Amino acid sequence: MDAVAALLQSFDDAWKDPFESLTDACVDLTEEESVWQPPAYKREPHDKGVGRPGSILWHLNHLEMCHRHYIATLKTRDPDNSPDTDPPGELALKPALKALGDATLELREVIAELKPEDLSVMVRPKMSIAGFVAMLTRHITWHAAQIKQTRRLHATRARTGKVDE
Repeated sequence: MDAVAALLQSFDDAWKDPFESLTDACVDLTEEESVWQPPAYKREPHDKGVGRPGSILWHLNHLEMCHRHYIATLKTRDPDNSPDTDPPGELALKPALKALGDATLELREVIAELKPEDLSVMVRPKMSIAGFVAMLTRHITWHAAQIKQTRRLHATRARTGKVDE
């Protein structure tokens, strides 16, 4: 297995592993869960074009925007000029999941097209394509974990009326 295949496997696992992935974090996600904002985020300013910070919808819309940004970054390969990426527009659950799925699939295709010699090309002032793909894979995993935690807090609140147990 070459380095591109290894990075792609890591990306695929972060996206679709049956137990620890973004896909797993969103299984049977409800609209009610998706809009709920944990109390720790209540004082955070609204993120225009992305949503209420801390809500699962915010995570989904944020990831969709980031994935489009990552695609542009990998395609332009200009470390001194980061591409501008517009927010998705605070999509509701079903459209957010579809848009995120589409952007993630396109991002996967861009990664799969890389050649081993591409991995040392710089895409940020201090980051090669290899480091960039590793970073964006960690980013998916981090948000999947946040979604899982938010779902657990939401379930606790629904069951007990409190989230501080």
